[in-house]
Amino acid sequence: MAEAKVFPMHTFVTCLKGGDAADSGLLDMLSFLTQSQVDAEFAPIACALSKAWIYEQEPTLTKATAGEVADLGEKVAVKALPEAAQAQAQAIMAKIADLRAQNATLVDQVAKLTAEKTAIAADYAGAKGKLKDFEEQAAKGDVKLSVSATKMDEHIKKLEQLMEEVAKVKAQGVVVAGVAGGGAAAADAGGAAAGGEASGAPVVGGEPDDGFGLGSNPFADSTW
Repeated sequence: MAEAKVFPMHTFVTCLKGGDAADSGLLDMLSFLTQSQVDAEFAPIACALSKAWIYEQEPTLTKATAGEVADLGEKVAVKALPEAAQAQAQAIMAKIADLRAQNATLVDQVAKLTAEKTAIAADYAGAKGKLKDFEEQAAKGDVKLSVSATKMDEHIKKLEQLMEEVAKVKAQGVVVAGVAGGGAAAADAGGAAAGGEASGAPVVGGEPDDGFGLGSNPFADSTW
């Protein structure tokens, strides 16, 4: 067992009656009593275990006030806890240290998950904004397509009407041309017959001749 060590009385009072758990003198005294490294987080536990042993040694201290303890002197010499008490204190603080490490790991995991959640939320917001823009553009595209389809229908109708007009003009033109052609042919035929008579050429046509079988024999005329 380690030899006794001297500490200021106010540090001893802080251990027994409470005080600043982060006080360096207190942490040094508790580390000596428990023979382990005690920090501010472990100080309350180390104090509780140490006080239990000190009160067993000096029961009158349990009823003394902080002032009464301080009046006992400026310094106090204490010994480390017995091995059984040390083992108990060290086991408790080791368990707490393990829980603290696990808690630190969980805190890191929570921080990472929170960061990932924030990133995912940002990506989702960006994707949602892009989707909204796409939907708006698609809606505008539908409007443009609808307008274009309407204009196309109008053009098709106008073209159909024009084709109908062209068909009517062609039909009327063929009829007129046929009538005009017929009249011209008749006029040409009449003119040819009249021209033949006027020029003194033999007239053909009429009833066939019995001797040859033609409708006329222009060569039978002695003047031909």
